[in-house]
Amino acid sequence: MYYSETEARNLVIEAGLRLLENKLIARTWGNISARISKNEFIITPSGRAYDRLTPSDLVKVKVSDCSYTGNIKPSSEKGVHAAAYALRQNVGFIIHTHQYYASAVAAECRTIRTAPCAAYALPGTTKLKKAVAEVIKSNPYQNKFLMARHGTLILGSDMEEAFERADALEERCKSLVEARVNLNAAEAQSAFDTSKVNIKALPFVKVVSDPYIMKCCEKGSTVGSYIDDFAQIVGPDMQVVECDEWAVERTLLGYSTNPRARGLAGKLPMTGALDRMGGQQPALNSAIGRNAVLVKGVGAVCAGKTASDAEAIAMIVSKNCAAACYAKYARPLGNIDARLQRYIYLTKYSRQMDA
Repeated sequence: MYYSETEARNLVIEAGLRLLENKLIARTWGNISARISKNEFIITPSGRAYDRLTPSDLVKVKVSDCSYTGNIKPSSEKGVHAAAYALRQNVGFIIHTHQYYASAVAAECRTIRTAPCAAYALPGTTKLKKAVAEVIKSNPYQNKFLMARHGTLILGSDMEEAFERADALEERCKSLVEARVNLNAAEAQSAFDTSKVNIKALPFVKVVSDPYIMKCCEKGSTVGSYIDDFAQIVGPDMQVVECDEWAVERTLLGYSTNPRARGLAGKLPMTGALDRMGGQQPALNSAIGRNAVLVKGVGAVCAGKTASDAEAIAMIVSKNCAAACYAKYARPLGNIDARLQRYIYLTKYSRQMDA
């Protein structure tokens, strides 16, 4: 009925790589656990990349009180896993994903036929644990759950069953998004010179376009945070600007894009500290800095500290644009909530990633 501890550790590592390969998670997003007894499970650690994990990096946690052994901190969502194990004795493996289409559907904060939706709460909080426990308790025959604005929770008797359910949910959500969103946006047409975007704090720049991104570019309206990892990794929102490298650079740094700000005057505002100090100003960055901007006729310009950062930002921008195109019955995260999540990410999780 339960995995041995060695088997559980190996399977969680295998599952992490498999989730990355299947693009059901990226970087440190999401978490995985395997049950080893009625009151214990093995879970991924907080803020560590799945492609660098070893079995010894995983953490043993108690179902009853979420206590754990060792110096490595378990995932901040350990309480969600513990709640699921406590309510479902037949569950032996859990994956919490931020998969593309299911996350877009979860942004609407509504139950779909194949997956009840847990109410929104800040990640890693007791409120989120209670919301997930409530939806599991209220739906005893369901094993696939949406988490509003956040992702999914998939329960399985073993790893294979959990993956089958995650794949099935993604296919269902893909069909929902494609049925609702009319993807007739123009393709990228304008040229954009990334070498003209010179930000010391964010030296790696990537341009990405897909139908959801281009549709948001075409609308021309600022795109809010429909999913919480967008707020964390990109910023509270994402502006749409004309195809002008100068305007893109200034938007990423939080400067005004008023043409009269060109020249020396454009270098003077206080927000320039974000770049002069290497981007290591979380309070300032959470208020004014962004890691992506939408450019008309081009797509999304994503800027990161590393090439891997830029790739991850591109992924989350696309997913948030898909959510923005799909959601008809929900607004983006509130400004205070989005800025708080950005600040927490910059002061905590991004530094764990860099460690």
